Amino acid sequence: MEQGHNNRFRWILLVIFVALAGYKLFPTIQLSQMDTETVQELEENDPQRLVDLRSRSIKQGLDLQGGMHLVLEVDLVGLVDNLARNKDSQFTTRLEQLDSELNALSDFWSLFEERFSDVQLSKYFNRNERGRRENAEVVTELQQQAVDAIDNSLTILRNRVDGTGLQEPSITKQGQRRIVVELAGVNDPETARRLIGKTALLEFKLVEDTARFNTVLIDINSLLAGDPIPSDTLAEDSLADAEQLADESAGITEENADTIAQLQSGEEAADSEEIFDPLADNEMTGDIDAPADRENPLFSLLIQFQNGVWIEEANRPALMKILEREDVQRLIPPTSHFILGRMETVGEDQQMAELFLVRKEADLTGKVLETANVNIDQGYSSGRAGSAIVELSMNSEGARKFARITGDYTDRRLAIVLDDKVYMAPVIRSKIPNGRAIIEGMESTEEARELANLLKHGALPSTVKVVEERTVGASLGAESVAKGKTSVMIGFVLVILFMMVYYKKSGIFSVVALLLNMLFIMGILAAFNATLTLPGIAGIILTIGMAVDANVLIFERIREELRLGRSIRAAVDAGYDRAFRTIVDANVTTLIAGVVLYQFGTGPIRGFALTLMIGIACSMYTAIVVTKLLYEAFTNYDASKLSI
Repeated sequence: MEQGHNNRFRWILLVIFVALAGYKLFPTIQLSQMDTETVQELEENDPQRLVDLRSRSIKQGLDLQGGMHLVLEVDLVGLVDNLARNKDSQFTTRLEQLDSELNALSDFWSLFEERFSDVQLSKYFNRNERGRRENAEVVTELQQQAVDAIDNSLTILRNRVDGTGLQEPSITKQGQRRIVVELAGVNDPETARRLIGKTALLEFKLVEDTARFNTVLIDINSLLAGDPIPSDTLAEDSLADAEQLADESAGITEENADTIAQLQSGEEAADSEEIFDPLADNEMTGDIDAPADRENPLFSLLIQFQNGVWIEEANRPALMKILEREDVQRLIPPTSHFILGRMETVGEDQQMAELFLVRKEADLTGKVLETANVNIDQGYSSGRAGSAIVELSMNSEGARKFARITGDYTDRRLAIVLDDKVYMAPVIRSKIPNGRAIIEGMESTEEARELANLLKHGALPSTVKVVEERTVGASLGAESVAKGKTSVMIGFVLVILFMMVYYKKSGIFSVVALLLNMLFIMGILAAFNATLTLPGIAGIILTIGMAVDANVLIFERIREELRLGRSIRAAVDAGYDRAFRTIVDANVTTLIAGVVLYQFGTGPIRGFALTLMIGIACSMYTAIVVTKLLYEAFTNYDASKLSI
């Protein structure tokens, strides 16, 4: 009676497990049966249902549905250089030597300690405290800062990629300074690459007044042409202005104001400032080609357009080469530098960017941002109604500084700089006391969303570079899926045929257990939103063999008991009892190997280990519990017809 009660409970439990697995697997089955047209129809008419199905389905890995595999390397040399203070030629030289010796297999900190073993590091990495610190203590502190920087980079990259809506991105740390990014199903590799690589450093910088801008350009042109330079006191004047600005900034606090103000387009610059005459001959017309001119070597590259000075894409390298010259740098005020705006399409195919002279030190940075949201411009008077904009909201510190800047520099242009490129430079029309600003000029909502995502999730704490990039095409992924399915089916059919032929009717029990084993594995993967990869499929195939192996051990034990003359019921009970320890030992040792692979492996290895561990747990249940239930049910029905 007790045995029947136990079996009843086991049958109920089995039915519950089957029902749960089927329920969890149903969305995956639904999604797999949808053709491309059905998916497109859902995207248009019921996108939420499609999102829900995908969220509850088994995800396909990079090797199955295509996508991108990127290996990023965090620039620890640059990080150490940024953390150092009081740098001298000795420090710079040794750091450059370390950089040249570094390779993919190098231990950065061992090389760092070796290169600076005879140098007192505390003089470069002090903490505003007296006393000398040992090099080991300094290196330990730097290591922790590097770990924090890499962890922050991981978090920021995850937030950025999640913001794009990519399904199940994999972003993991590899070694001391590398980050592996896998973007399965990515449709636009260039966008993802650009998103990951950007530092997203937002700065607000005041644009120097037109008179100073003109004077610097005239001086540079005169230098290149070999003429006398008329303005020899420019740098001193600029430095005095900078000192005055610093004094002003120190004593100004936020003023409460209820008025609503806004930044208007930079194209509405003050009419009182005019571009200098030497560019008048190069004014924008139907043809913007500017031939080289020995008398005006700089002006011949520039174009007067929309109340600003612009440069063609074709002439940009020549301009950059000029501005990088040491003698030219001496003519630029030490508190200012030249910077270009975004390349814009003018006419049919001409690419141009505006040239700005802005202050080197940012008046405000993106660190004060609280939110960055995409919206639609409702200002019908601006002529940009309906275009995408990014609305910025600052914290109290940012609002105070922004109020001071916009209040003190009315009618001046303020450049909104992202990654050393001017997005726009509107004119400050009045004081803005509420810490809110708008970035316009985006060509599409997607561009605005990408910009807002970058700003919202901050700048990377250290520079990263792509050291490995691999793209898996969707067609190759589909081929991998087809081959994976074929291999599973072939393995499954061969195992079924062997068990049916060799163990006859008892083989049917192992086939049922095998089917349930597959159902449970896929149901668990779906329940935990796991990602299935090719190595994962390999783990499932291996599990099929291991599940059958347990049945083989049991059947052989039962055969031995039958040869000894025992009854069917007694032989089945003895066979399971004698095989139990062997099955557990074999599966537990494999399970331990799977745990180790999952804990210390990366990428594909973890996928293999995950399906292997799930498969082992399911196969032990189906081999030991399910097949015995079937045996006992059959022997109760008609034991004489059992064959093994």
